[in-house]
Amino acid sequence: MRDLLNLLDKVQLPLLEGVGLSNRRPGEKFKNAVDDIVTFQGLDFYPESGAYPADELDSAIEQAAADKGITVDRIHWTNAAPPNGAGFGIAAFSGEDGNTYYLGRHFKNVSPNRSQNNFPHDAIPGGFKFQSKAGQKENSGLKPSEWLTQFQDNTPQTILDQAVAKFGDNSAEANALRTFMEGDIPVEIARGNLNPGAFRDYFAEVLQPIALVMGKTVKGNAAEAADIFFGPGSDYSQCTISFNNNTIGGLYDSLLVNPDGKQIKLSSKGKDGANASVTNLIKSVQELDAVPTGRKLRQTYAEEIAMLESINKLGHFGAPLAIAEKYKMITSEEAQQVMSLKNLGPNDDIIGTGVLSKRLEDMYQARKARDMSRIIPIEHMISAIAYKVADYVNDNTRFGEAASTILNNAALVQMYTDTKDSAETITVTQLTAVYPSQTVTGVLLDATKAYMSTQGKGNFTFKILKNGAKPEDVNPIDGEDSLEVEPAKVSTSDLDAVTKTPRLTGPGARASRQSSEPDFDERTLGRRKKG
Repeated sequence: MRDLLNLLDKVQLPLLEGVGLSNRRPGEKFKNAVDDIVTFQGLDFYPESGAYPADELDSAIEQAAADKGITVDRIHWTNAAPPNGAGFGIAAFSGEDGNTYYLGRHFKNVSPNRSQNNFPHDAIPGGFKFQSKAGQKENSGLKPSEWLTQFQDNTPQTILDQAVAKFGDNSAEANALRTFMEGDIPVEIARGNLNPGAFRDYFAEVLQPIALVMGKTVKGNAAEAADIFFGPGSDYSQCTISFNNNTIGGLYDSLLVNPDGKQIKLSSKGKDGANASVTNLIKSVQELDAVPTGRKLRQTYAEEIAMLESINKLGHFGAPLAIAEKYKMITSEEAQQVMSLKNLGPNDDIIGTGVLSKRLEDMYQARKARDMSRIIPIEHMISAIAYKVADYVNDNTRFGEAASTILNNAALVQMYTDTKDSAETITVTQLTAVYPSQTVTGVLLDATKAYMSTQGKGNFTFKILKNGAKPEDVNPIDGEDSLEVEPAKVSTSDLDAVTKTPRLTGPGARASRQSSEPDFDERTLGRRKKG
């Protein structure tokens, strides 16, 4: 384990953030505020790895342009070249006029792992935003973090005041909030320009705490949580409302605080619930410390909580390697072999070169992607291990039981919003509050959202199974790689498992240390903006 920590300390791994166009596929669309649309055609990097000397950069750009059948002046650069040489990427977009437009971006060094080459969406001039179905909802502007200016100590009236200030007194948003506050549930609201999905999943994050504070009809057992965490006979009527100002959010979205300073969190994830991050679960563990039953749970599930803390601290590469080593799936030497793949790209030979042990080679070859020519060796290898780790933990440890119990006993009320919509209206048909008890019936360690052969997107996540749901009942979240073929379920024997399941106690105690832009306007696109 110490060898792994030292290795992670030495290797400078990239932060696993979104890398914009490097993750886009041809045909995906971007739209700006005046409804201009451009369609992504592709992104090429030059050279495949490294950089050109400064005195060769211009000729390399000329050659790349010639290969595309264009002149250099057709490329609009989004940044300046470093003084001592650079690599570059050229992205192609088609406009609604049928012409192709090119954006260039310089890089100090081009990585053979294209997911490490950050060509951000916001480098596209003209305010164009990615327009997947989820993207349209994401760009609606209805997330509380996008329009609230006061996140702490709100009342229903201060929330309405902020909606008026942001959207306008007669806006669809302000009118929706007024209508909701003046009536009871079910309530019909004028739709206007509201996106129904964004209204349900984002705007309702402010409606739910307002409903509890104002005593509206909310099904479920929110009163039970108030009894436990505020005191017998308490309700929410004197609570202030605070919001999570992180656009990513956590397991909770709003916070109700009574006059004594006691808190209950609300999680509002629309009608289908959501997956959880490791940070979400860590917060729930910490929250239990103030509750007598929580302290007992910490003792009961000490080993499983140590695993959770290990996942949180060691991150994308370190967590699966540490757990795999703990359960004898790999050795410390093999963990170092995995990390040695960091600088290798799709065209580098891996199998038969002696870089990996026979066991790792077998894992590497057993994992398949739809386009093996695009895999990144270290991501392909760590994904193979992460999937095996997740299956082993889910099938052979008490982790799911521990996580379920923790979530079911924290000061957290899960809120569900049911809506229906027509061309003219959105109706809030029901709000339901669930104070856990037996709500969470399973938690599965999940590798599918973060571990892919073509890129890495963070740490393990967790599938929260509610009310007897099965894994396939959990709605997918953004982040899955369409290139991937879901690997078959791995048996215990495939993992070289020991006959008696060990408990993870060590890793959780140690942390790894781990030029001007042109507008896409009439001059560029050859057409006038709408409006």
